[in-house]
Amino acid sequence: MVKKLYTIVFSFFIAACVDFGQTQTLWVKNIQGENIYVEVDGLKNAKHHKLAIIEHGLASNIHHAAVQSAKKAFLNNDYVVITFDARYSLGKGNNEVEKVRLSTFVEDMETVANWAKTQAFYSEPFAVSGHSLGGASVIEFAYKYPKQVNLLLPITPLISGRLWEKSCMENMTDFCRHWKQNGVYKYTDEQNHKTAIIPYYVVISCNDYDAYTLVKNIEAQTLLIAAENDIVINPNDVQQLSKKIMTAKTVTIKSSDHNFSNKKNQNDLYQAINSFLQ
Repeated sequence: MVKKLYTIVFSFFIAACVDFGQTQTLWVKNIQGENIYVEVDGLKNAKHHKLAIIEHGLASNIHHAAVQSAKKAFLNNDYVVITFDARYSLGKGNNEVEKVRLSTFVEDMETVANWAKTQAFYSEPFAVSGHSLGGASVIEFAYKYPKQVNLLLPITPLISGRLWEKSCMENMTDFCRHWKQNGVYKYTDEQNHKTAIIPYYVVISCNDYDAYTLVKNIEAQTLLIAAENDIVINPNDVQQLSKKIMTAKTVTIKSSDHNFSNKKNQNDLYQAINSFLQ
């Protein structure tokens, strides 16, 4: 389901000066001329030879609470951390969310990882983490490139298209029936004041994806993170996935929804990842 690997044709730093204690911001352009916005934190940690790449979820961006909690934990454990806005997201890209597929998320992950290989801070194997659709993306990335990944941390990850639809229909019945019937729904990110048209086809396109099968090839130490009150990704499905990975641990964030909406949820997520990394 993943198209031909993107090739990076150029990148440039926006910041004129490099300070290893500051966030570096840049754009990476793929072979099709599309931009991916990237941030690099913790360059002062490069001497530790530890790298983490984190991907957000559907209709989201690098500022999502799950991404920021994970980034904080990795930085606290001496990692260089890369976060990025996927092309078809509500970040600093083109915001054409109607084009989003799991395959585009994987392609963007591959693009950023291959750009990282050209940088002085690069270290392999590295850690990957992702939230929701981004969680599915990093699972598929770890499946495709097992030698590159030593730590895998999916956060409330999509397990399969079938299970995503099942959870949606059971927990948000009217919404999901309406979404499926109309083919799209309009989503507004109140924080960023951006609106997206999200196609139901993104669910259908995930029918070719099944984490239960992919994890058989995964060698990385794995932490699977579920949310107790998640109505998007059934926490029991995440628990079942853990049983299929010999190297996996599972943590369920108590009283949390899918997006870790309050400070306690976010702190609990941070603590879970921080403990795993230590």
